Amino acid sequence: MSVVIPARGEPERLALTLAALAGQTYPARLLDVVVVDDHSSPPLTLPSLRPARCRVERAPAIGRGAGHARAYGAHVTSGEIICWLDPDMVVGPRFIEALVRWQHVHAECVSLGRVLFCSRGPEDPTTLTGLARSGSLSSALGGCHGHAGVTRLVEQSYELRDADHLGFQAYVGSAAALRRSLYEAAGGVDPALDLGQDTEFAYRLWQAGGLFLPEYAAPAWHIGPATPARTRLPSSRFQSTALAPLMPHPRSLRGRPDADGRRVPLVRAVVDVSGAPYETVSGCVDRLLDGTEQDIAVTLVADWDGGVYGGTPADPRLELRLIQARYLSEPRVSFSAVAPRTGFPSPYLLQVPVAWGLGRDTLARLVARAERARAGLVEMAPECAPTRGAGVRLWRTRALTRALRVRTEGESLADVVSEVHGRYRMHAGHECLKDLIAPRATVARARTRRPSDRRSGAVAVASGGNTAVEPRWEVSQTGKRQGAVRRLVGCLGRGLARCRRRP
Repeated sequence: MSVVIPARGEPERLALTLAALAGQTYPARLLDVVVVDDHSSPPLTLPSLRPARCRVERAPAIGRGAGHARAYGAHVTSGEIICWLDPDMVVGPRFIEALVRWQHVHAECVSLGRVLFCSRGPEDPTTLTGLARSGSLSSALGGCHGHAGVTRLVEQSYELRDADHLGFQAYVGSAAALRRSLYEAAGGVDPALDLGQDTEFAYRLWQAGGLFLPEYAAPAWHIGPATPARTRLPSSRFQSTALAPLMPHPRSLRGRPDADGRRVPLVRAVVDVSGAPYETVSGCVDRLLDGTEQDIAVTLVADWDGGVYGGTPADPRLELRLIQARYLSEPRVSFSAVAPRTGFPSPYLLQVPVAWGLGRDTLARLVARAERARAGLVEMAPECAPTRGAGVRLWRTRALTRALRVRTEGESLADVVSEVHGRYRMHAGHECLKDLIAPRATVARARTRRPSDRRSGAVAVASGGNTAVEPRWEVSQTGKRQGAVRRLVGCLGRGLARCRRRP
């Protein structure tokens, strides 16, 4: 276990934090404490009362701030589990033990300490140690309060069991622990961010499939006056987009560039265009871009390197060159030789066969259904699919990334996601999902439905791990003839009955 403490000045408060860590019930031989000196003047030195394995690391000259110090501390440590603490925090003697037990249960756990604010506390490390040993530390730090937003979110979501797309807001980076493998899978703390880096990293942890667990047995007290920067959650940088409580969709990082300088979209759509004609590809992609849900990025998958250079007008790769020329100026379209496995860091991954075109509001309905059902996978299939497996799939990124890590060899990804987050299946009408290759045949088949069933949009639904699809009834020509015979027989029967009743 590596505990990282970013610190700048205030050695008196740091001495209290190290004294609290020195009295932990967690085995001392398994605890490594690193204080990252964030350009303190004079440089920080270690007090006499500290954990057995404790050292100071000077932060590099380039860069400063809490995000930079936390990222550097994770880089220079080697523990399988990483824990962050602020330098003005006092923790109970079972703090580390309570957090670490969850990482031993499951590698995807992110254990969250209970962060409290206390205006006054012990000023001497020896006094603090005595209170911890006597079990009276909590009573001595009475009258504390926590993050109001975190407390409300945890209580309303049944301790994050029923958390929606905003569950990542329960993360407070000043007292949290997770496995290094999950830390690296999420991309680590962004060293370029200071204000708001907790929220940004928590969002990526959430999309990487982290299981957030609030641990009430791990209290951590901020000693001293609470400043707005310490109590605000998240930072004002994200308040205009990430904190609307009635947001229909998880636009948590909308407007923030990712590592490549591009915007993070709500949905990453993937279309394999290999071997498809230009007209079919343009029909599929244009429908995605022109839908009511505009927060989307489209990745076109094909052998682009082989299809751009050289060749003659009769070259079979001419279609690929035409497709790329059409969408080179579209910022929401990118080109890849390999299909992405997940939509990370986007909340959703949409897989669309090139032969199918989505209606204007189909994607918005898929995302809304995924949010209402909390499903990890939403599948929409046409009612009269000409080929097996036709239709689209909307994967929740956090469910898909976790499934990729925990599934066994040969196990279906859809089955794993169904166990983790649930699965939802829908039947689509012609207006929701259009066959771009044989549209006339699809329309003819759709017209065989009963008039009462001719509705625009999705029809049949099922959610949860055990999925089922509501049956649709199609009226054939034979059925119509049988119905006409029954009506004729019924009319004759009613006529005979009237004749019998006449005097």
